[in-house]
Amino acid sequence: MGNNSLRMGYVMVSRALLLDIYGKRGAADGEEEAFLRVLTHVNYRDTTVLHGGVQVACGRGESVISFLGWSDILGWTRAHTRRFFEHCFAKGSIEKVVGDLPCHIRVPGYDAWTGSPGGKKQPGERLVDEALQVFIARYSEVTHLPIENKGQISKAWKRLSTRERGLATERIEDYYYNLDNVQYCYRAVRYLESKVFENEFCNSFL
Repeated sequence: MGNNSLRMGYVMVSRALLLDIYGKRGAADGEEEAFLRVLTHVNYRDTTVLHGGVQVACGRGESVISFLGWSDILGWTRAHTRRFFEHCFAKGSIEKVVGDLPCHIRVPGYDAWTGSPGGKKQPGERLVDEALQVFIARYSEVTHLPIENKGQISKAWKRLSTRERGLATERIEDYYYNLDNVQYCYRAVRYLESKVFENEFCNSFL
């Protein structure tokens, strides 16, 4: 299903109604219906879920449902379900969220798919934007670099998981003060895209 579908307007339908319909239909009839089922089952708001005894931050448009769980939802075999997700990953219609859980996924542009392409922002989206502004201000303050290409920074930021966003802001000083030569300090967008914050830093400067 291509993004051109988003230009044809929206029909507001209850999730409960869709879930009831899917429960009666059995197996999904093709990838279009499978993708619609994914949209119906991913989170509609930011939350924290318990997975394998561990609390996991799971944002709006994300899910940590296992592939076995998706197999039940789609009514397909596990092999068919995996092929579907691999195809979606290749197309970019569904993304893997980097982290310890291979089943943590995200639907890019979830708000656009669900009828919120612009206008009033959802609470989860406002929180993401506020966290981004905190990161931008902190990065400029610590590195003394001007902030450029805010659009690219925003895209890189939204591709990160909630955990990664927290680390990105938290470890700015660790990154900067461990540089041998601050003239080679990355611009904010490259810092995010390269996920430098995932590195181990020496804290001897403290």
